This record gives sequence, structure tokens and C-alpha cells, in this order.
Amino acid sequence: MENEHDKSKCLGKLERCYNTLQYFRTRIDCYLYEPSTMALFETKAYLKDKIRKLAAANETLLDYLKLTNELLPEQYQLVNFHIKETAELESDVIEYTNKSRKSVQQSLNR
Repeated sequence: MENEHDKSKCLGKLERCYNTLQYFRTRIDCYLYEPSTMALFETKAYLKDKIRKLAAANETLLDYLKLTNELLPEQYQLVNFHIKETAELESDVIEYTNKSRKSVQQSLNR
């Protein structure tokens, strides 16, 4: 029973990660955050690639957990690592959007 509880918690966390990644993708693609410098362009490309990779990993983990009845310690660790990676990505996305906004504001003030 404990294993089933852990599995449902992991599924819930992965579904929240999926929603978060979709939000990041939408936010990065928003016209308000178009890169105005080469550094911002490179950062945006990096973030989009990272989002794509995390979304694929998230889908793989979700599919696995939905098919199995048993949550192995390795899968539990993978889920927690994925959650950590998504949280780290969040700070990178926030940093990028803040830099993009500052860059746009500086352009408008010229």
C-alpha cells in the first residue's frame, strides 16, 4: 500500500512538472521575451532545448509509472531528480525573462 501511495504522489508531481514545463514553453515563446542580443538569443535556444528534453523525460516517466504496479527505488530517484531539474529550470526562465524585459526597456528608453 505504501508503494501505491508513493506512486500516486510521483504521478501527481510529474503531472505538475508537465504543466510547469508547458507554461515555461509558452512564456519563452511569448513575443514579450524576444531576444534582442546574441547572449539572450543563445539563452533562449538553451532554455527551449532544456524544456524539450525535460518534457520528453517527463513523458517517459509518466508513461512508465502509469504502466507499472510497482515503484522501484531507481524510478523514485529519477522522479525526484526530474523535479529538481524542473525547479532549476524555473530559476533560469525567470532570469531570462527578467533580462529580456530589461533589454526591451533599455531599447525603449533610447
